[in-house]
Amino acid sequence: MKRCTIVMADAGPFNSLWVAGRLDLLLRLDMRIVVVDAVYDEMTSDPAYLKDREVKAFIDTNQPPFIVETTDIGTMERTKRAEGAKLKKNAGELAIVDFMSSEDGLSAYVAAGDPVAILFKDSGFRVINRPPNLHLISTIGMLHGLERVGVIESAEEIVRAMTHPTLPGRTASDARKFTDLPGGIDEPAQIGSAFGPSSPL
Repeated sequence: MKRCTIVMADAGPFNSLWVAGRLDLLLRLDMRIVVVDAVYDEMTSDPAYLKDREVKAFIDTNQPPFIVETTDIGTMERTKRAEGAKLKKNAGELAIVDFMSSEDGLSAYVAAGDPVAILFKDSGFRVINRPPNLHLISTIGMLHGLERVGVIESAEEIVRAMTHPTLPGRTASDARKFTDLPGGIDEPAQIGSAFGPSSPL
C-alpha cells in the first residue's frame, strides 16, 4: 500500500515534539508532510525564541519530506508582516480551513484516492465531509501507534517529556497540555494504508 501524505492541521505536533526533543520522529514516518504557510510562519517567525529557530531549521533542512503549501490567508499575513501591520491571532487556523476547503488544497491530495492523514494536537480538531481515504490522528495517537510498530520503545516516556520538560532551553511554560490522554485519537480511513517502520530502532 502507498504511504500517506500527512497534513499538519496546526503547530501543536511540532511544538510538542520539540519540547520532548523528538522532532526526528516526523522523519521516521517516511511520509510527505504538508504544512500550510501561516502555520509555518506562526511557529518559526521569532528568531529570538529557541523553539522557533530549531523548528524552522528542522523543516527548512528537511524538504522533502516537508512541503510548505501556500494559502490565501498565509499570503495576506506574510504581506502584513513585511509591512509591519497587525497580524491575525488565528491566521494558522484560518489557513488550514482555507487549505481543507480549496480545490488546490487538501482536495489535490485526496482526489486521486491516495491515503492522507491529518495530524493534529489533540481532540479539538474535526473534519466535515470527511473523504473515505482520510485518516485522523492526534500527536498522542501517533506516539502510541509508533510504539505498537516498534519505532519507539515508550509513548509514555515521550508524553512525559512533552508535559514535564527537562531539556535545555525548555521551561515550565513550554509544557504541553492534551485533552486526549491517555490513548490519543487514531481514526483510520475507510480505505487507505497501513503503516510499518522503514528502519529498525
